[in-house]
Amino acid sequence: MRKTKNIFLSATAFLLALGCSEDDKITLDVQENVARGAVLRTITNTGSYNMFDLSREFNLTIEEQDVELGALLDRVEMTLSFVDNNVPSGGTDNSVDKATLATVPASDFTAGDSGLPRFDYTLTLQQALTTTGIDITEILPGDQFVMDLELFLTDGNSYSAADATGNVSGGSFFSSPFQYTKTISDGISFLLPFQNDGINVADKTGINIAEGAVNDDYSVTVLIDDDNDGDLLETLNIYREFIDRTVEEGDPNLSEEETLFETYDISSLTSDEGVRTLELTYTLDQLYGSDIEFDDLGVNDEFRLRYEIITADGRVVTTTSDGTEYFVLINVLECKLLNADAPFPGEYTINFFDSFGGGWDGATIDVSVDGSSVGSFTILGGGSGSRTFTVPEGATSLEVTYVPGDFEEEHSYVILDPNGNQAAADPGGALGPVVGPIGIAVCE
Repeated sequence: MRKTKNIFLSATAFLLALGCSEDDKITLDVQENVARGAVLRTITNTGSYNMFDLSREFNLTIEEQDVELGALLDRVEMTLSFVDNNVPSGGTDNSVDKATLATVPASDFTAGDSGLPRFDYTLTLQQALTTTGIDITEILPGDQFVMDLELFLTDGNSYSAADATGNVSGGSFFSSPFQYTKTISDGISFLLPFQNDGINVADKTGINIAEGAVNDDYSVTVLIDDDNDGDLLETLNIYREFIDRTVEEGDPNLSEEETLFETYDISSLTSDEGVRTLELTYTLDQLYGSDIEFDDLGVNDEFRLRYEIITADGRVVTTTSDGTEYFVLINVLECKLLNADAPFPGEYTINFFDSFGGGWDGATIDVSVDGSSVGSFTILGGGSGSRTFTVPEGATSLEVTYVPGDFEEEHSYVILDPNGNQAAADPGGALGPVVGPIGIAVCE
């Protein structure tokens, strides 16, 4: 067996030697005639821009890698584009394409942790505006600055975003897109704390037209923070629209287009640690307006309130669709409460949600029946979970309370009644769920 093995190995070695001779020719040909490429690997990409703060920074650290471990690096040329995503109908598009930003020679790179050349670059919003020739009054939320990098090597080759494949531009190691985009935010924290009044089983902000239902006035606390002590904010406009979804044959369509509802001077509001607060309360008659009455309303009709901020330099900040920061829906529903006089008996389910996936961070929903604690419910980990509690027949009181914990902005919940319908909900948001009693509505 050993002799046979030796003969086999010798024959294999001979074949390999012949193969290497041909492969060497091919390899030399590839090295002489085919470029190997180079990348600008993203080490860090941090910072953000908003429409107010000229000192906001975009910070970038890149690392150059080529076949000669950086020895082929000649320079990196940088351009900056402005993308105007807020062009009004019939208005002017202020977009700017690839304005010259900087040229970074190889001598400005320094050796990084891996020994490859690295370069740190910082671009403030003021510098971005100066480079593109855009005035700060021309930028709005959603506009973008796009930085393009082009790498030049000493062998005459160059590489840009057009040359990067998916594995290079977005790969876990190379992450070399040659292009970076920063989207302008409004820089305003505009908060409409959730109204958990137990009236609207859908979103707690609605008008119940069921017989005997009692509806509260529309009340909301508006919190506004622009990171500049509110000095750049001037006016808050509120627009109202009504959608009639229950038009019967022969009846008029009572829908009303959006019109200005109220205007407030927010520049004069007192600032508390940079936050300005505006308490708003409207009676339902005010919300209905002069042409709509309670009896005109039908299930799924809808009032829409759109909030709009005007800055001191004349810019307009708003949104125009449901679920966005400056837009509120007030739905019309019909809920005959089965728990108007006493708790509805049966098993309730609490569905917990945590947007980070780390549990409820000490927050709980506490439940008491007839003054005695039923339990303090939570989830200790994960992004969701469910717990149940039971209300016995003959119970006379039910108290459900939200108790806050850490990282409140991550928490939300839905409570289902014994029939499997939504009895309470709080989507959370920047402030987290409303602290305190939770209104439970069990509808027929």
